Amino acid sequence: MKKISLIIALAVSVFVFHCQSGEKTTLEDSRTILEGNWVLTNNCVRDPSPNPAAWLIISNNRDIKSCYKSTSSVVKGLLIKQSEGNYNIDWQEGPASTAQYPVGGTLNLFGMTTQSSTVCYTRVKGTKYNPPAFCK
Repeated sequence: MKKISLIIALAVSVFVFHCQSGEKTTLEDSRTILEGNWVLTNNCVRDPSPNPAAWLIISNNRDIKSCYKSTSSVVKGLLIKQSEGNYNIDWQEGPASTAQYPVGGTLNLFGMTTQSSTVCYTRVKGTKYNPPAFCK
């Protein structure tokens, strides 16, 4: 009888531990990760042009760089989260921006508004859309 009780207690412990670790994974998976390279889209559609005009580089889920090809300029800033999906961007130079992620329905675009003008970026991977050297 003691062995059966011990086995049942062990099975319950394993089940409870498994459920708790599953909850932690779910919470982390639900966090919005903005990390990575983003490319300006054309009129907030998914596919950027083959020759991108602007990039966002987000690291540490809060440090952000905005790079423009036409002026070879880089502006750094910080993402400040207000609530899930809504952000303020405090740029070192120029006016602040607001941002939302995701926008565009199923497109999962990063929408950024500065002085009533909204642009969208899409996350890119691989070397096709690597930011230029001045942006790094």
